[in-house]
Amino acid sequence: MTAPSKGQVSVDLDMYTPKDVEDATPYANAGQGSKIRNIDVSRKAFRETKHIPAECLLQRLALPTASHRYPFDDSTGPEASSVLKELRELCDHPLASAWDHGLVDVLLRDLNTMRVDWTSIDAVRIAEVGESSGLATVWIGVEFGALSFEEGSAVAFKCRTNPESRVMRQAGNRFLDPVPLSDPTFMARDPYTATLGIPISAKDRPWAEGTDGFYLSTGGDDKDIYLVTALHVVLPLEQDDNNECEHTNTSKTREDVVILGTSGFNEKLAAIDYEIRGQEYAFTDADERIESVQDMDDLRSAGAGLKALHALRRGIATQWGAKEKRVFGELAWPPPLVLSTDPGQYTLDLAVIKIDAGTLDAENYRGNTINIGNEYTREQFLDKVRLHHTSPVSFRFPANRLVALEDQVPESALAKPPMLDVNGDRCLIVFKNGAKTGTTIGRANNLLCRPVPGVEGMAGHSYRLFSAKGDSGSCLANAFGRVGGIITGGTSGPSATDSADVSYVTPISFIMKVLHNTKRFEHAHLNPVLA
Repeated sequence: MTAPSKGQVSVDLDMYTPKDVEDATPYANAGQGSKIRNIDVSRKAFRETKHIPAECLLQRLALPTASHRYPFDDSTGPEASSVLKELRELCDHPLASAWDHGLVDVLLRDLNTMRVDWTSIDAVRIAEVGESSGLATVWIGVEFGALSFEEGSAVAFKCRTNPESRVMRQAGNRFLDPVPLSDPTFMARDPYTATLGIPISAKDRPWAEGTDGFYLSTGGDDKDIYLVTALHVVLPLEQDDNNECEHTNTSKTREDVVILGTSGFNEKLAAIDYEIRGQEYAFTDADERIESVQDMDDLRSAGAGLKALHALRRGIATQWGAKEKRVFGELAWPPPLVLSTDPGQYTLDLAVIKIDAGTLDAENYRGNTINIGNEYTREQFLDKVRLHHTSPVSFRFPANRLVALEDQVPESALAKPPMLDVNGDRCLIVFKNGAKTGTTIGRANNLLCRPVPGVEGMAGHSYRLFSAKGDSGSCLANAFGRVGGIITGGTSGPSATDSADVSYVTPISFIMKVLHNTKRFEHAHLNPVLA
């Protein structure tokens, strides 16, 4: 590669095809300057540009460097200009999402840090005419003679590092769509949906698992959707490393959060296998008793269920097995863990996760909604939330088992619960969907339980064990369909092992006060909508 006559840095970014970038042809890897034959190719202009001969991109525009390793040799002869290329939008390429969510800011910062006198920066596809797509390329215009070959090489490889890591981190799957209760995959797909109660873990610490809490919006110009959970779920800290750290769009490092840790993923896959065996038994039984139309319907139903579960199982195993494919967000704000704070004396065990673009959409997102599953019948569930005939419960059992939560439990409801239990004592009926124990129902009060080190809050009691290890971070809701807080821990009797007959919850009123005292979440609310 010879010294440049015009300034240009080309950075290849299409790392998402089976063919490695370094094996791509020099033509496909070419970038292009801010002007080609006096044609302005800024973001506005390149949409109007038709076919561009290859020599315009390569032969007549000498590039100081590109991030591939192959030098470019000028083509000669009658077919030197036979390859036509065109500029295209990124469309649904992962780079487009990352570009609009802070990647361009990172690149500009790096260019300024390296003292590059740049004139333009954009991201496009450069493809041969007639081809379905081209490699995604970031092209950066620089002042004439501003960079030597060595300097340009350093800039190109530095600029490639950040986009590669940021875009690959956004390559996680979108959440699965919820399905009707009648669908045979209703429960099997729940851990991969966007309803509250999904199992989560830090990508770098997949052995520590917990549960997502509730969705949040900043309430300002920030259109991203956030998720609140317990700090120790996503960021287990040593005693001397309990510091506040806010992650922004331009942060060089990020703490990825994934759906399911290692053991959780294996357990959920085994759970699908268990359901498949159940469907196989049902299919065998129906096949052995084909004597009526009803039996034929049962056989068809069992066969359809078996087919659906097998398809789901294949999809989960192949598309969600890698941790990178389970990344759905990054740690945005983890305030320090505080065992007790004045004046509320509640545990501050809180983390805010920013949801990655592309994981939520109009088909899979239902806001703060808890899937109460199929463990309880309608009658069983309502009997547990209506303990006293005088209690003013407005809870409506949804046919699709998706309980939409609105607003938050007021602080006054903790001091003076609005409901009565079977003994006529005041209480607050609550329920949650935890990654470990599923849907459970209990009673809450405002007692501050100090005996357990590290957890202080309101205690949720139930006749059945309410939570277990792995449920931390779960959203607690009351029988009026309001967000009550998040589970931060628990205690159990002498005969219990991992399960808790008393669970400790940090109330939503306290959580919102903490958030509203920050600049970033000053106007935070519980009704985030898709942009």
